[in-house]
Amino acid sequence: MKIHKVKIHGSLVGPVLGVGVSAMLMQVMTMVQQTVMYNTVEKWGGGSWQTVLGACLSLQAFAFIPLWGISQGFQPAIGTNYGAKQYDRVRGFTKVFMLAATVLALVFYVPITLAPQTMLGMFITDAAICEQGAPMLRVLFSTYICYGVLILAITFFQAIGKAGAASAMALLRQVLLFLPLVVLLPTVFAVPVQGVFYAQMFTDLVVLLIGIILLCKTFANIRKLPMYDKHGASVPA
Repeated sequence: MKIHKVKIHGSLVGPVLGVGVSAMLMQVMTMVQQTVMYNTVEKWGGGSWQTVLGACLSLQAFAFIPLWGISQGFQPAIGTNYGAKQYDRVRGFTKVFMLAATVLALVFYVPITLAPQTMLGMFITDAAICEQGAPMLRVLFSTYICYGVLILAITFFQAIGKAGAASAMALLRQVLLFLPLVVLLPTVFAVPVQGVFYAQMFTDLVVLLIGIILLCKTFANIRKLPMYDKHGASVPA
């Protein structure tokens, strides 16, 4: 096999980078996000709260894995059918995947909400620190039940080539909105370190609202587009 005539097509560079960059930002900005969180927690709460934060983020990372897996299956399903102008399938897949992701999120959300101290005990041997951090684990996971919609909304915009919307949501969630809240909220809470945990909750709620609004607008526009059947004939949307 000979490989020849390999070259860069200028018209494809933008869309490829657009989709890839938004996915990359979610990974890179996670490191930035966690670095700022650890430093802020250490400033306002000391080493014990860093231990609590580490355990909380470990649980969050573990619980995020299945939702990330669903998003990886969701992206080609949406992208392929959107490109083929099978918009009814796009709507159907979006509903099914978001419902499935929400049900899966319940598997982690329920035990962490009902028994936060026990869950922290999987990572922390000091019972006093577990008791101290349990309320904040609940706060950090209070919006996790919405992650199925939130993560798949970002993935949806990647899949249909709207990289700007996906990147904006990722940046808001992990940098532009979150980091200022992490810095500012501790100054207004009676127990300053609690502001770090509430920053995640407030950020997720704002980005979730933005994602839902963008999804509704996008599907409203999709309904106006002509669809095509498997034979390539135009059918009503």
